[in-house]
Amino acid sequence: MKIVIAKLPPSGWWHSGIPKYDDNPAMQEGAIPKKEILSLERNNLVNIIKNAGHDLIEFNFPSKLDKEDPKHDFVFIRDPFISNQKGKVVILRSGEPLRRIENIIVKQILEEMGYETTSIPNKTGMRADGGEFYFCSEEDILFSGIQRNTRIGIDYVADALNVKELIILDGSGYHLDTFFTPALDKKGNLAALIICLDILSEESKKELFKFADEKNIPIYNVPPIDAIGTNKKVGTFAVNALPLPGLLIRPNKFSDQNLDEKLQEIGIQCIVTPTTQFQLSGGSIHCVTNEL
Repeated sequence: MKIVIAKLPPSGWWHSGIPKYDDNPAMQEGAIPKKEILSLERNNLVNIIKNAGHDLIEFNFPSKLDKEDPKHDFVFIRDPFISNQKGKVVILRSGEPLRRIENIIVKQILEEMGYETTSIPNKTGMRADGGEFYFCSEEDILFSGIQRNTRIGIDYVADALNVKELIILDGSGYHLDTFFTPALDKKGNLAALIICLDILSEESKKELFKFADEKNIPIYNVPPIDAIGTNKKVGTFAVNALPLPGLLIRPNKFSDQNLDEKLQEIGIQCIVTPTTQFQLSGGSIHCVTNEL
């Protein structure tokens, strides 16, 4: 697989202090990530992906976004686009208006690389973030959140990717990847679903269990601390993972240490690599990577 990751800005990421988005309680306003630790954590993730045999593509951090008072999160390269992993890319329309410049820049980068792109129309009510999606390309199954996404944004992406099945999960996390991840077997097929059910709506729980029963795949429930957390305590983001064929890369251990054993029994290797500095801005491994 081809995996995209953004380079860090030369001046340092959020060097003037992390801002605060109203719907992201995990962002630590005013915090300044430690550059040395940030670089080390990023390099460790890069090496894990390369050692797993995947092609890594590094996007240069745009100079126009590396300014004294930045209003961007380009390091979270997940959000600007989603790909069918076969050469077609959908350029999304950020739920956070300050980040829509990232959609424009990524479109330019990908088209220069020769990729076919389709852009969500720039219309009121059309919103979609990459962190709200998990696309299982082998089976053409699209999972979507509906916090920063809107239904018309989701439908546009589903149509553009020509998915066979769309599962919308309504949870209180600002992005789907703050409380959910699929796990893939070595062939890239869906093997398990890991989710914090406490965050999920009752209607979505019914739909998810119906889907899992039909596919005969397990659902592993994790507590809020393994996800985004609660109003009183930010979670570990353990569920914010990059699912690759036969591999799940995560930033933290699960509270239930038996869960890794259960995943290994169905052929999923688990690798934990910290992302403490990225998490200061409310994101982790799924946020800083993207499939191409």
